[in-house]
Amino acid sequence: MSKEKVLAPLQLPKDAVKKASIGHSFAEYDLIRQNSALFVETPAIRAALDVNRPKCFFVGRRGTGKTAVTFFLQQKNAKNTILLIPQLLAAADEFISTDWSSEDVHQQPFKTLVCSFKRAILDEVLGEWIKQGLYRFRSSDTNISRERNIVEQQEFDIRLLDFVSDGFTFLERNQHREWLKFINRPKAIAEEMDAEAASSRHKFTVLIDRLDDSWNGSDKAVVLVMALMHACMEINATVGCVRTLVFIRENVFERVRSIDKESSRLETAVVSLEWTRELLREFIERRLNRNLITKGALGGPTWNAFFEVEPGKSSEDEVFEYCQYRPRDVLLYVSSALESAQAHGRSRITQADLKAAKKKFSESRLKDLSDEYADNYARLNLMLTRFYGLGTEYTINAIDDFSRKLLVDEEIKQYCQSWIYQYSAPELLIGLLYTIGFVGIKADTGQVTYKSAESPLASMPMITQHSIIVIHPTYRDALNLQDRLITSIGDDVRLQQSGIVIDLPESISLFDYTKEIQRLQKNLQTLPTGDPSASQFEDLVGDLIKLCFFKALTNVQAKSRDVNGKVIRDWIAGNHTGIGFWQMVRQQYGATQVIWECKNYKELHADDFHQVSYYMNPIIGRLAFLAYRGGPEIKKGYLEHIRRIGNDKKGMILLIGERDLEVFLRQALNGKKSESHLQDIFDRIVREIS
Repeated sequence: MSKEKVLAPLQLPKDAVKKASIGHSFAEYDLIRQNSALFVETPAIRAALDVNRPKCFFVGRRGTGKTAVTFFLQQKNAKNTILLIPQLLAAADEFISTDWSSEDVHQQPFKTLVCSFKRAILDEVLGEWIKQGLYRFRSSDTNISRERNIVEQQEFDIRLLDFVSDGFTFLERNQHREWLKFINRPKAIAEEMDAEAASSRHKFTVLIDRLDDSWNGSDKAVVLVMALMHACMEINATVGCVRTLVFIRENVFERVRSIDKESSRLETAVVSLEWTRELLREFIERRLNRNLITKGALGGPTWNAFFEVEPGKSSEDEVFEYCQYRPRDVLLYVSSALESAQAHGRSRITQADLKAAKKKFSESRLKDLSDEYADNYARLNLMLTRFYGLGTEYTINAIDDFSRKLLVDEEIKQYCQSWIYQYSAPELLIGLLYTIGFVGIKADTGQVTYKSAESPLASMPMITQHSIIVIHPTYRDALNLQDRLITSIGDDVRLQQSGIVIDLPESISLFDYTKEIQRLQKNLQTLPTGDPSASQFEDLVGDLIKLCFFKALTNVQAKSRDVNGKVIRDWIAGNHTGIGFWQMVRQQYGATQVIWECKNYKELHADDFHQVSYYMNPIIGRLAFLAYRGGPEIKKGYLEHIRRIGNDKKGMILLIGERDLEVFLRQALNGKKSESHLQDIFDRIVREIS
């Protein structure tokens, strides 16, 4: 008999449910940042810790725990771990104009990219050696010594950009001798680093995460990711003192796999971020146990103590299958059910609480699905909401009818034209819906297979004329679907364009919203720098705040003055939201009001930072955004000013360059939230000044 079966039922204190808290659904703000006991040892974590396993790519959908694994590894061995969040991948077309989009891994352009990534990563480790006193430059005759200025004066993205530019310059000028020296340089640096690595302190793990939070999804961006992955494989195979781990979203990896002729090499190093029922149960149990003096046993007793058991019903089935076995979704759903139980003063989470959480969760999950794939399928939410009020199951003919109606839908044609015509055939549309986890395929036995129930890289079941397409239960409440099979959608049936509210600012249509975003994009590209157009830049930033951050920031006011009329802030906005990033800065910096200062020039000055810091005070908060026309490099002088303000006022200034403004606008156009890019900016600056 197993140990679990002989354990006595856990008796909860009367106020256990009242005091319970689950945590935040985003790892960046979650309890795991301060409490390592909440981590669950998953196969992905074990693979990341095992230096003898040739695994370096951790692939999973949003919310499967990629960023959480990086936090675990950093806490486990902080001194020998480096976290990189490359920014160059976000806008490759802007920074590198050379035509280098060759996908052939044997061609010179691709080798140039791979070698550039290898050298930039090795230099990052070398820079950390120097910071920690593990290495001192001695002779000027070594390859390592010749990297000194690059290591000490440049951050990762600028270093990478310079390497790529140098390599392609050699190719364009037919300087074959110089190009051969260029591609051999990383190997020579690696050999010298291995010779210098006298102890385990010299062995570093480089974590590369959040590649897609702000990228533009262009073909060049995909080739860059592919080059990065090949570079990491080569480093892991040939460099003893450096190990790289790349955390990548499934939709990005699929783009790479679709164009890489040697993707099989990459797949041998892939770890899928899969969660089983047992791991998810432990994931929740550890959090429910957190506030208990006497901890309940894991493996079922704690779960059963907090969740009411009804004959013939399983609360685990109700949660895990409904949430597609994804930890973030499970956390959101259970947290909502817990809030319901607390609001009703219950001693346990009941089926009624789970049912009450369903509608709220379903609507949130549908929006998140569209946001997750916005870079691949702009305004995906428009297509998904066309299912509103229809059925839960469809024949192939019904999907064909649905597809035909989409192609004559004016909104779909206007906002989804970049991708919708590639999926006009019913089997292609089904493939898309299956890949994103929106539908499953019902077999003749009646069993339904969803993407979430298998490996993220598993292929879709075979589709025949007799196949039945089933919308996942997660989305049924949000779409108000009828529990019936749709065999056809006649000409007299009009797909609904209402029922689900698309996130837009008040009193504006999607047409006008899109038009305004496109106007700002064009103005940003053509607006000259300098004082004569400074007011126009201020207006542009103000419009961007209203259009891109309308869910989080309210009461946006221009030229805000203090009570004495002496302090004039370009823009100030109220921050009273519970959205992750904005909630975090409100708690950490008291930012109930957020200041935006605008500078229509590329080089910032000391006075700019003094001016912004002067605006900060305990009443409105100690957070400010400084928007300017420069970037992407954050100069060391800027970081020194931000560090001083952090020490003097306990405040934070986030630098918003022109590329960041372009990212915000592009994401808004695609229907994607921009908070993740803001988090990237915040994390990048915090790491640099710490």
